[in-house]
Amino acid sequence: MIRISLVIPTHNRAQQLIAALESVVRQTLPAAAWECVVVDNNSADDTPECFAAFAAAHPECNLRRVEERRPGVSYARNRGLDEARAPIVAFIDDDERINESFLQS
Repeated sequence: MIRISLVIPTHNRAQQLIAALESVVRQTLPAAAWECVVVDNNSADDTPECFAAFAAAHPECNLRRVEERRPGVSYARNRGLDEARAPIVAFIDDDERINESFLQS
């Protein structure tokens, strides 16, 4: 059962997003207990392709990408809230790195 949803809004920052996701997939909380929702806020770069490749390389994790066409981080965060499947939602930015126990804590 998913207990926590991690939402990451992003816009045209594919490489930063992948670095953030590298820290996400190293979580000590079992993957079945969390999901990561990347909200692509109308990116025009290769964010969709980079995310798809990363997610394919980490099938054990609940990683998914959704699109939000309205520009702005507030719209992206609200879309993340709408998409979250867990009762607890945490947010990070696409240029952040989290420690391995972030979701466990």
